[in-house]
Amino acid sequence: MSTHRLRRRRSVALASTALLGLLLTACSSGTAAPGATGSTSAEAEPVAGGTYVHALEADPLGCLDAPQQRFHVALNITRQLADSLVDQDPETGEIVPWLAESWEISEDATTFTFHLVEGATFADDLPIDAAAVKANLDRIVALGPKAIGAGPWIQGYVGTTVVDPQTVTVEFDRPNVQFLQALSGSWFGLISPADTGKTPEELCTGTYAGSGPFTLTSYTKDQDAVLAKRVGYDWPSSLAAHEGEAYLDTLRFTFVPEASVRSGSVTSNQVQSVSLVTWQDEATLTAAGSTLLTAHQPGLTESWIPNQQSWLADDEPVRQAIRYAINSQEIVDTVYGPTYASRTAPLNSSTPGYTDLSDELAFDPDKARELLEDDGWTVGADGIREKDGKRLTINVIASYTDLEIIQQQLKDVGIDYPIRQLDAAASSKAVAAGDYDIYAWTMTRADPTVLNALYSSEWTSLGYAKANPSELDALLATQESTVDPTERAAAAAAVQKYVVDNAWNIPIVDRAWTYGIGPSSHGLRLDGETKLVFYDAWVQQ
Repeated sequence: MSTHRLRRRRSVALASTALLGLLLTACSSGTAAPGATGSTSAEAEPVAGGTYVHALEADPLGCLDAPQQRFHVALNITRQLADSLVDQDPETGEIVPWLAESWEISEDATTFTFHLVEGATFADDLPIDAAAVKANLDRIVALGPKAIGAGPWIQGYVGTTVVDPQTVTVEFDRPNVQFLQALSGSWFGLISPADTGKTPEELCTGTYAGSGPFTLTSYTKDQDAVLAKRVGYDWPSSLAAHEGEAYLDTLRFTFVPEASVRSGSVTSNQVQSVSLVTWQDEATLTAAGSTLLTAHQPGLTESWIPNQQSWLADDEPVRQAIRYAINSQEIVDTVYGPTYASRTAPLNSSTPGYTDLSDELAFDPDKARELLEDDGWTVGADGIREKDGKRLTINVIASYTDLEIIQQQLKDVGIDYPIRQLDAAASSKAVAAGDYDIYAWTMTRADPTVLNALYSSEWTSLGYAKANPSELDALLATQESTVDPTERAAAAAAVQKYVVDNAWNIPIVDRAWTYGIGPSSHGLRLDGETKLVFYDAWVQQ
């Protein structure tokens, strides 16, 4: 049994146990430190009160219940409403105390025992105790497939035992090495046990009592979400810069899809900060006195995921040709700018377990053409290849901004890619029906088991790959359960190499997001999975 115990509530805890500490150590998540703030003066004293406005890039698609969410934009809101048992230092990857002041983990990583802080409550004044933790974990399991955010990380859950009011033990039927890090994310933020029995639809409205420093006042679809400071809050993460209530009286998220409009709103002082600044707008923002905070999200790269139930599953040369035809550096240079990086693996370079597969992912259009020729695909009159009367057309569900350049890159080797962009409802319907050859996807997660959620045929997973049983399952199981850090790193490398070598994952770019922080904003930071944290934020009056 290994132990992590808090030495001092307001200090950052010492490194975690030898068992899990090395497994959870990540690279720094940002080119500007993820823990950096938008402060214009290191000597500025925080000022309580006022309203802070942040412009997000999209509406959270009608759901403010973190376990049911997969979109970054929604989790940026729910992160403010519900605290987690533990937190993750974005600089070191270290797991540190939050609502749990200490914990023990069994040597085989099947049992996790947490000791909760005293005096913490939900917004309805119910205590944050062991029974509440159990109710939260049980409700995630009860959500079943609807728990698209949290569900993949609680595989093998046996149950939670209330040892005493402040002690709770979580048990799995197999080693679950990634679970401690998963608990640091917004997906596992705790809500009142009085609300855990609500329907999924009711929870999506955000009308639950959370454990965090803010409460939801209103949510208007496609317009905004308004949060209010929670009076009496005083149990922040050990990474926080202050104690007690949040500084802000009101926190308002506006939903602004147009990048240029978002950037203009911060330079004109309509908002204090904005998400997803494009590289074309960076110079304008810095000239206006804004700070840029750039973070390379840990987790899955922007990737194309072939559907293993489509015809592509039986035509590996076509999958390989797509892999070789993608010119990642051209996409970075043309669409995203220098904050992004050319692809080097299925995992972003900031992810624990990342391995460099640059050689395997080199751009080689001649190799792509050779593979297609050898596979019997001949060039037709319009440059698109054909075989046995069938046109070489791929059906891709994607929502990124690099579609036209990829379309041209594939056309150059004879592959037809009609751009197909669907809204969330239509996309979900198409996925359920298997109406796609490739699904374009990316996911933030500071652990290599993000690949298990996509590719394991045994997990209740994201399912976009619709994976068939294969030798990959054994590699994924090893990655999931291996406790020794060296062996786990080797397993993660093997998984990445397998999905690249077999073209089950076609990385596009190593993504990075830049936030623009105006001169009146102070104290904004990012957590270990690059979600915004407003607890320490304040506005210069």
